[in-house]
Amino acid sequence: MNIRHGLARRLRRGSALAAALTLCGAGIAVASNVVKGADYAGTYTGKQGDSITFKVSANGKRVTDLTASTPFKCQGGCGGVSNGTGGTAAIKDGKFKATLDLRGPGGSTKVVGTDKVTGTFEKNGEAKGTVTSHFNSGSAGETVHWTAVSGAQ
Repeated sequence: MNIRHGLARRLRRGSALAAALTLCGAGIAVASNVVKGADYAGTYTGKQGDSITFKVSANGKRVTDLTASTPFKCQGGCGGVSNGTGGTAAIKDGKFKATLDLRGPGGSTKVVGTDKVTGTFEKNGEAKGTVTSHFNSGSAGETVHWTAVSGAQ
């Protein structure tokens, strides 16, 4: 009976260890989709002329120099809104989230809203995600989908 109990306990430990190693391996596979030190450039689905660019740090742990065209386009006399630039974000499990400040027209330093950018690194040096605009005045923004490719494929 003690032999049977000891064997069952060892099998449970072995199963737990195997499960843990499997999960660790899955995490490594996701993280390996990030192309370290690469520049990414892409476009929005259905939006001509709008783009997103960013760099990945040499160690693959951060997105830097994130610039995204603001998907919201003014109709009328708002004077335009600058693109969100200079964003950074940590990369965790092959994903990132960043918030870019949107500034008013004419080189204004006043923050008039934000672009929230999400991204997921895919195989073959590709990435995809969303950009969602929000304006402080309560104006409805817009969410668009983007795809980008690494220049270091």
